[in-house]
Amino acid sequence: MSPPSAPGLGRTSRWRWPAGLALLLAALLGLLLVLGRPTAPASPSTTLRLRIALAQTPHAGLLHLAAARGYFAEQGLEVLLTSTSHGKAALAELTQGRAELAAAAEVPVVVALLKGEALGIVATLATASNEMAVVARRERAIAAPQDLIGKRVGVTLGTSAEYFLWAFMVRHKLAPQALQPVPLLPGQLIEALRTGQVDAIVAWQPVRHAAETAFGAGAISFVAPDAYAQGYVLAGSSEFLRRHPQELRRLTLALLKAERFALEEPQQALALLATSLRLDLAALQPGWRDLVLQLDQQQAQLITLEEVARWAMARGHAPQQPMPNFLPHLYLDALLAERPERVTVVH
Repeated sequence: MSPPSAPGLGRTSRWRWPAGLALLLAALLGLLLVLGRPTAPASPSTTLRLRIALAQTPHAGLLHLAAARGYFAEQGLEVLLTSTSHGKAALAELTQGRAELAAAAEVPVVVALLKGEALGIVATLATASNEMAVVARRERAIAAPQDLIGKRVGVTLGTSAEYFLWAFMVRHKLAPQALQPVPLLPGQLIEALRTGQVDAIVAWQPVRHAAETAFGAGAISFVAPDAYAQGYVLAGSSEFLRRHPQELRRLTLALLKAERFALEEPQQALALLATSLRLDLAALQPGWRDLVLQLDQQQAQLITLEEVARWAMARGHAPQQPMPNFLPHLYLDALLAERPERVTVVH
């Protein structure tokens, strides 16, 4: 018996299947094909939610710009930025489960790793070598770094500011106990300097600019650009990074686009960042000059992480232990997939 032919080809109607049955069989066949097909990775048309904690500072500029320009949305990411006073506080949001990712300086990330937190670094977001300073009041008989001996210096402990202060003291041959550190949060520094609670403060931008503006000629700033180049990284829990490679690749693409925008349209990027951070352009400009916004994973970063680890253990911020291998804590996959030349880590 010959198989039934399609309608209109000269066969009699008794060989034609009922239209309803044909449609049902076609639908079942389509369903079987879909169920039997391997699951494809989610496409950018699928919106994924991501909470990122970050400081209201220019160091996390790529994240702020990517959000403001809609680059996250283009990659199918619904990103909620949670603002904090500084990177250490942002990292606390991550370790306490209130964020999937956090932007912070390398120092608090290293301290957290030494304390046993399972974290990974997705990429370096920015670097700066001349933005941090010790800002002192001249009326306290301070005209040179050596005049800081015995003085009270306000600093946010466990952060890049404290590490800079240590590097600054080494650079100027000041003994470890030469100063009296006074623990303060970033928002307390200028008021403490004004009221005389401290004689000097250690500040990053834009707090440094605000302090220098507030005291004018009555302030003197000391920098040490070759003592410590700060790195600001994007970190997440090791488990989250392992389970969400697609989200991290999309995030990387969005940040690379923000980086390109900042490079090609610096003034427009600066204005947009000022709006996002709720800062005047004049307050943001000094920090912007000293900041390099670029995604990478450099071999030199491993050396910095080890140096910070030695300091953190010596200062009592973390328990004494053998030097850990930081390489497994660098998540390289996302950047290797999109811009492999940006990864110089030997792996």
